[in-house]
Amino acid sequence: MKNVTPLLLIGLSLAFVLLCSGNATAGDVRIGISAQETYVGYPVTLQIEFSNVAKHEAPELPEVDGLKIESTGAPSQSTQVFRINGRRSIIESFTYSYAITPERAGEFVIPPLTVSYDGRKQLTESVRFSATKSEVGDLAFVEITGDRPSVYVGEPIQLTLRIWIKPYQNEDFRVTLSEGDMWRLISRQTDWGPFTDRMNELADNNQRPGGERVQRESDDGTTSTYYLYEIDAEIYPQHAGSIDGSNCRIVIRYPTELKRSRSPLDDFFGDQSPFSGSGFFDDALSSFGPRLSISSVRPVIVDANVSPIEIKPIPNQGRPANYRGAVGEYEIYTQATPTTVNAGDPITLNIAIRGDGPMDRVQPPLLNEQQTLTKKFKVADESLAGFVDGNQKLFTTTIRPLSESVSEIPAIEFSFFDPRKEKFVTVQSKPIPVEVSAAETLSFDKIVANPDLPRDDAERSDNDPVAMVPAIYPADDLLDSQSTRTTWNPLVLTAIALPPFAFAFSLLFARRGVVASGVRSLMPLKHFENACAAATSPRELSLAMREFLASYWKLDQASEMVVVGQLRRNGNRELAVRLESWFDRCRRAEHGVLFSELATEDPRSLPNLKREASQIAEACVDRKANRAAKTMQAQAGRSSTVLRSLIGIAVVSCGLTQSASAEDAPSSGAVSMTRQQQHAVLSEADGLYHRAAEAITSDPEQANANFAAAAAKYQIVVDSGVQNAKLFYNLGNSYRMSGSKGMAVASYRQAILLAPDNPVFAAALRQTLHEINSANATSETSFDARSITRQSVTILFSHVPRSWVLWSGIAVWAVAWLMLVQRGFPQLWFGDHRIGRAWPVGLILCSLVLAGSVAAHDWTLRNPQAATVVVAKANMHLSDDATSPEVGRPLAEASEVIVSKRRGDWVKVTSMDQRSGWLRSDEIR
Repeated sequence: MKNVTPLLLIGLSLAFVLLCSGNATAGDVRIGISAQETYVGYPVTLQIEFSNVAKHEAPELPEVDGLKIESTGAPSQSTQVFRINGRRSIIESFTYSYAITPERAGEFVIPPLTVSYDGRKQLTESVRFSATKSEVGDLAFVEITGDRPSVYVGEPIQLTLRIWIKPYQNEDFRVTLSEGDMWRLISRQTDWGPFTDRMNELADNNQRPGGERVQRESDDGTTSTYYLYEIDAEIYPQHAGSIDGSNCRIVIRYPTELKRSRSPLDDFFGDQSPFSGSGFFDDALSSFGPRLSISSVRPVIVDANVSPIEIKPIPNQGRPANYRGAVGEYEIYTQATPTTVNAGDPITLNIAIRGDGPMDRVQPPLLNEQQTLTKKFKVADESLAGFVDGNQKLFTTTIRPLSESVSEIPAIEFSFFDPRKEKFVTVQSKPIPVEVSAAETLSFDKIVANPDLPRDDAERSDNDPVAMVPAIYPADDLLDSQSTRTTWNPLVLTAIALPPFAFAFSLLFARRGVVASGVRSLMPLKHFENACAAATSPRELSLAMREFLASYWKLDQASEMVVVGQLRRNGNRELAVRLESWFDRCRRAEHGVLFSELATEDPRSLPNLKREASQIAEACVDRKANRAAKTMQAQAGRSSTVLRSLIGIAVVSCGLTQSASAEDAPSSGAVSMTRQQQHAVLSEADGLYHRAAEAITSDPEQANANFAAAAAKYQIVVDSGVQNAKLFYNLGNSYRMSGSKGMAVASYRQAILLAPDNPVFAAALRQTLHEINSANATSETSFDARSITRQSVTILFSHVPRSWVLWSGIAVWAVAWLMLVQRGFPQLWFGDHRIGRAWPVGLILCSLVLAGSVAAHDWTLRNPQAATVVVAKANMHLSDDATSPEVGRPLAEASEVIVSKRRGDWVKVTSMDQRSGWLRSDEIR
């Protein structure tokens, strides 16, 4: 029976653990509310938690009469890991929170909700709670006033929020709370309405409104003392009617009782805000005095009383067709770069709108609706994105002159409503004179000379009547697959390491006398050990020790007192005592008795004295060099074994590298096209591309379709397994001309990765990114180190081949070290003339800059987790579900992201501004 009971308990425990672990990993949905009772205008929190579900849909709460239901934001995500009896269990949960505010008193019921997760539906429990009206009485008053009785929609108005709070007084303790104490009793549940931005600004600066002690007369004629707080804010009404004060509600946790603190130290260690909790029933409340704290509160909820302020609508009579809602007084300025171009070339047009209105709300002028501009220029149809700079808002776009007859950029109009004059006003910018020549072909091989393009193609592009169409490589040059080049190959590393080694060798040769003496100085212990072994008496042994220590420490005298004192000065007192005792035994062995008559185990015997002398000498000398020599001797015996191990590791590494390369390379089974089929598809793509180039002016729609068809055929060859830089360049050109700028950027980056020394590829990438930034004005501008470095090196290598920069840096590096060698041997080259230090140091810095630019280029290219957004706008989601909430603003086309996880058709990415979320896999490349 004694054995059965433990076994039974163990079995029951294991069953319980397995049951718990099984329940922990099963999908579950829970719903709960923060409080069963609340007050009118005081919200409670409803939470819906999904645990251990793979996919779920965001719950939808129904409308309930008398309740205001609002989501508090994106769902929170948490992960818990449990380990029970060696089994690892993970619980992942998503929690949706909603603020539910009762607008009237009564009992409320939120009906059961139908939630969906993992392909199933579940009905939650109903939620009940009640709300009562908070009795305010004369404890507080709130009022909103304006600086004038009427304004127009969009016109700024200065509002003032006045809050009167009656000071709390306690007769038992004879205490009256100060204005600062009463302000801290305003709850975080307060809705500041139009004053929210102003309150956030004060909070960011660790400020608060100051309170003033005033007298206020009530309706019955009595006068009471209040603290008056005033908050000013400027708003821009967006709707006609009157100022809405219903969304301004002040919640005060008004005290009802005080108590003494348990200890005076409570105020030091427990000083917390009375609003730290989620509700007003918290037990731990703020202390305001040295020994008193608030023990009980009740909510006081006050709605703001708004003074009558009329919001007048913008009149329709006399409204210009290009009016876009601007209210105030504005001016418009334009600037163009460059002003001397060919027909069809892009011109960057900068537009600045200055005024006294809300600049963040100013909309750009619709350029595609201004006929004076569209008659002579090609203008983007999309609305321009701008940014506010002080009292102006700046917009940038790209326009293209249609013919050489264009002589100026016409005036740009901007209309606004002036509330002072109560009428619409239209202002114009000044025309900008430009010089436009006949169209010439603009191709990337003209930007940077490309020796790889055939001469007939270059001549054909010079005579091509179509502008802006880059030349492409013929099909015969696109079928040979390439592997990613290694910049820092053995030849480059040898060229970098050889000059410093030459300098080190020359330095050793020039200072060979000093080196030899230094090597000899590293062996003082060996000389002493030889002298110690040759000593035949304690006196010779003592003399050898004194000479050794005096020589090693470079002492003027070699007496016992001097060497022992040196040890004491160095802090080695125990060793000094031991050395002094050793000297004493040497004297007694020499003068007291014949050492030959001493027993072998006697400490005064010569063998024992020699043995201890060696130990003392080793303790006195820095043993670093001696230990290194012994280590080298020990390792010399194992050199053959180490060599064989290194050879084996190298062989294994080569095998792993080859296998990895084999894994990275497309397998023969993945190639579904023969070389002849690939060549035929490439020839068709070339024909489509050239036909599109010829029709770009006569039939733009057909040209765009042909460019897209050419891109599709190039993509087929890429998908068949061909990895060729020129093929990716042709693919990028086709995508770019068809309007798929994100796909073009991804293709150009792949071409640069395979052939980083071709400046044409970098020029193409730079031009495409410029078109995205200027023409569409929708791409994100990130200022992280990676993006800034990429922009800098892209500009550099779009003009100069990268190999030239690398070998120029190596050549400068070699010259700098040769100059340093010449400093040691001035008679070699320049007679007795010695080169200064400035030139070698400057050249070394120059070489580091050149080589560093190449290394920076590698750093921006060779990140296997980097990807490019290839759609116009990519919305990041909180989870791998299209119905999940979006994370921040959409990612623009050609934005770079870092991929961290893949799950089905979704990928988890991190953007350059450090936002994480999920994108569809087809939105990046």
